[in-house]
Amino acid sequence: MPNWIPLAQFAQRTPQGIAQADWQHPVSRPTSAMTLRAGVEEVVDTVTALQRAEWLEDGVYVGTNAFAETYETLVECARCLGVAVPPAVISPIPARKQRILGTDARPFLHLSSFFLRTAPVAERQFALGRLLGPIATRRVTSDSLYALLVDDGGLRTLARRSLGPTVEVALAPASLAARLLWSRSHRMSEISADRAGLLCTDSITNAGRALLRMALGVTPDVEPDAYLAQLNAHRDGSPGKWAELLASSPWTHKRIGALKLFSTSQAYARAQQREPDASSLSDVDLDAAVDALLEIRPWSA
Repeated sequence: MPNWIPLAQFAQRTPQGIAQADWQHPVSRPTSAMTLRAGVEEVVDTVTALQRAEWLEDGVYVGTNAFAETYETLVECARCLGVAVPPAVISPIPARKQRILGTDARPFLHLSSFFLRTAPVAERQFALGRLLGPIATRRVTSDSLYALLVDDGGLRTLARRSLGPTVEVALAPASLAARLLWSRSHRMSEISADRAGLLCTDSITNAGRALLRMALGVTPDVEPDAYLAQLNAHRDGSPGKWAELLASSPWTHKRIGALKLFSTSQAYARAQQREPDASSLSDVDLDAAVDALLEIRPWSA
């Protein structure tokens, strides 16, 4: 049997790291507007259970008897972020399809066997750490609901196939509205998740390589700095910034740039429990620099 913390214990336990995740971007912080009724959480849990059953058709639970090295890394990352270890299923999916799904009380991970078998330990730490990030920032439920509303990864399609057409009738009209209202917050949740990954690997170079590996699907034959330089040289006039407005995640080069800014900040130093350097970015300067990088205007999502 896989060796993880039981769900009942997970639901009752509130790790101290959760309340102290002040390293997340302020836009991704849960607000009272994100508080969901129990009925909505039950729908998310039901869809997650259906999705998990589909994952297990070609996958296995990660534990001491299956992908033991991955499980050890997962435990290390959970300890680093101060969260409980959730159940994780591993199957042959693309690296960019790895995700966390469920509710804040009952999250599940879906991992890529291709990524975890080929990535070095430091890159595995980043990938697993960023998947655990939404647990530390209390974003699992809201991010899963967003994925359900916008049909991210075919999630709503699965719900419609399993629960009937009523799901589509109820959720389809809300899809565009969800993208317009929540996409910014969801993109910033991805930035916060990347920060969690960096805290687990503690190497901006390895974090960048992990992001490139997930984006390309293979071992990246380019260094993160060279990748950024190539994109910067062709950025003028690109329509990408308009497409990004409704995207669920910032473009990879912006995520790497945002991590570089975070790695030089006081928030990063505090999360590592060390004294910030005099040249470290303050929280205000970090937020302003990341917003400028992502071309975010000061409006509330």
